[in-house]
Amino acid sequence: MSKEHKLSPVHVNHQVTWSGFYKKSLRERQTQLKLVFPQVFTSSTPSSVFSSVYVTPDTSPCSSPISVDFSSKTNDQNTPSHSVLNNNNEINYLINKLETLETLSNKKLFPINGLDENIADNMIENCIGTIGLPVGLALNFIINGKPIIIPMAIEEPSVIAGVSGSAKTISAYNGFKATTTERNTIVAQVCLLDISQENMDFAVEKIMQNKSEIIKTANKYCDNMVKRGGGVFDINARIISRKANRNRKHYPINSDNFTEWLVVHITIDVCNAMGANCASTVAEGVAPFLAELTGGRIGLRIVSNLNVERMSKASFRIPLHMLAYKSLSGKEVAARIIEAYEWAEVDPYRATTHNKGIMNGIDAVALATGQDWRAIEAAAHAWACNGVRTDRDNFQSNGSYGSLTTYWIEKDEQLATSGKPDDECLMFCGELELPITVGTAGGVLKTNQVYTYNLGIMGNPNAQELAMSMVCIGLAQNFAALRALATEGIQRGHMSLHAKNVAIAAGCPANAVTSIAQRMIEKGKITLSSAKNFIEIYMNEQADIGKNLLSNSLKIEDKLEKVCDNLTTLSSQVQCHIN
Repeated sequence: MSKEHKLSPVHVNHQVTWSGFYKKSLRERQTQLKLVFPQVFTSSTPSSVFSSVYVTPDTSPCSSPISVDFSSKTNDQNTPSHSVLNNNNEINYLINKLETLETLSNKKLFPINGLDENIADNMIENCIGTIGLPVGLALNFIINGKPIIIPMAIEEPSVIAGVSGSAKTISAYNGFKATTTERNTIVAQVCLLDISQENMDFAVEKIMQNKSEIIKTANKYCDNMVKRGGGVFDINARIISRKANRNRKHYPINSDNFTEWLVVHITIDVCNAMGANCASTVAEGVAPFLAELTGGRIGLRIVSNLNVERMSKASFRIPLHMLAYKSLSGKEVAARIIEAYEWAEVDPYRATTHNKGIMNGIDAVALATGQDWRAIEAAAHAWACNGVRTDRDNFQSNGSYGSLTTYWIEKDEQLATSGKPDDECLMFCGELELPITVGTAGGVLKTNQVYTYNLGIMGNPNAQELAMSMVCIGLAQNFAALRALATEGIQRGHMSLHAKNVAIAAGCPANAVTSIAQRMIEKGKITLSSAKNFIEIYMNEQADIGKNLLSNSLKIEDKLEKVCDNLTTLSSQVQCHIN
């Protein structure tokens, strides 16, 4: 069963609050976050600003009203009066004020930064340090009628710009619709071996007859989850035919007295957790009881990262004319996107890149919010195989690999009945459905404070809301990529940011990165060698500028000395005249 989860009500002009965000400096963006999300960044924001900026308690941080009242704090006549922030002038005023206060109070680094090495050393084996990734914000998303800001951790340029741009187009109409399963579940698997083919049906029957007892036994191994309202609630058995080892050199040493695997699926409600550790614990705990019931030998006992009972879906629907780009009509762009999608449906070489783009967005959100992106990625690619999607219960097929997204054009009957021409009634539709297993409680979420801040920026979503945000990001990224590919290609936008990365790799000073990147783009040579050449030219230009400045300053100094000498002479003459 799927349902729409509602986000908190909106009380501000969300679009105005974030307008021009990409034009601000890194420090200004960080300061704006502290203003918009004061309850998230409490410890890093001066108290004098808290008295001026507040969030109504019953609103989500992503859409909170920001009010200003400096009447008792300052004599500045240019300060905005007590009102909701509705333009960038007011926002920029507060950014400047907060930056000044933080400079005066010597505040520490912005809290979304690298993991402490001492914490990292206790997280993994043989730790030697940490590695950082840029964290950015995906803007313009409206999901089920409510705006939300979504953090993304990614090193690849254009992804955040792409999803924000496509979300702006989609949100200009009705935004994204998202649904997810009502229960947050995960599946544990227990494989039972050495059951002969003639006894297999009896073993399955035995399991189903003792379903209640199995559930009761399994719940002993997740009692904390049961106390929170979750726990094991369903048991299923699958029979899978055993196949010969595909490596012809294989020398068989294991048992050959069974031709089928009996796999027991234990479905667990894990509340707001991801649930992997819980599932593996339950699988190991209940396995002896299952072996006793069936007479089988215990094989692997482990969580499954493919959970087709935990599905999340995102969709959008916009009029064709909204796809118009430069000289191309909306109808032409739509037709090209449909062609690109249909190609990915039948060609696994294209589908792999098509789906990689989707995961660019989803994985970035997973990284920013402390999710197991590897599990999400594996499940997504398994779901892309048609054998899985067409037969959820008995998928054993090596079905073809295709597109995770679906696009189509449909006629809006309401518009059609109103007498509008056919072309004006056509709607472009997109959809993405995935098995996404995420959690907002437990795991490593409390280990790294960055996850806490990033989830706070999202309004502290539950697991279902986070999953819905992720599929919306994936759909937005794919739509952005196909729209770019269908019109001017992806290189124009992508290479401008790539050029900056190349400039940095070539050793470019931070203050010259934009200039060097622009020179490479203009020349059409975005390579490490050309970057080094342009850096050398730039440094020589700066040296010449420095020499000219020094020469001019010396000339000015010389002239000032002459003026001083003249003034001294004049002063002496005046004094003589007075005497």
